[in-house]
Amino acid sequence: MPTSTNNYINESDFNRILAEIPHLQIRKWADYDIKFLFKITYNCALRMGEACKLKKEDFNLDTRDLYLGRTKTRTNDKTVIPKNFVEELRIYLNYKDNGRLFPDLRPNTVRPWLIKLGEWLDIEAFNAPQSLTGEKTKCHAFRKSRGKDLLYNKTPLNIIQKVYRHDSLDTTSKYLKADSEAVKEIL
Repeated sequence: MPTSTNNYINESDFNRILAEIPHLQIRKWADYDIKFLFKITYNCALRMGEACKLKKEDFNLDTRDLYLGRTKTRTNDKTVIPKNFVEELRIYLNYKDNGRLFPDLRPNTVRPWLIKLGEWLDIEAFNAPQSLTGEKTKCHAFRKSRGKDLLYNKTPLNIIQKVYRHDSLDTTSKYLKADSEAVKEIL
């Protein structure tokens, strides 16, 4: 398994993050909801802002489509829900009322949680300043990690492009920024 870096969180560290959520002592949102915020963000390769505004009605588990509405790059966007995440998501959504899954939650609220988790668990993707790494860190780490997991599992770049909803392969290649250590781990 690749090691976590300033732009990648491996599965082991992701599970440690999920286990540590109760220690954040978040009062406004249930720990279970925050765990699913992180799981949805990672599994569907979402930007944190996209995940925060999701509604129960946005999920079509039968077709595995997730309607995102207006995103950074599109006015009417959607993405695919990974097959291996559908049943877990179905169980979660069965307990949710219609409307926003995470009412009033914003990425700026999530960022301090990630910083704390990064300090407690020594997660570089949450600790490293973006100004030093040249990488989007903290709230973008789950999205980056999903793409890198696909890359490490030899998923073709054009498929990763579709997961990220990028218009060009060039954008996806630049976005992944696979460093020489990552290439060594893959090969």
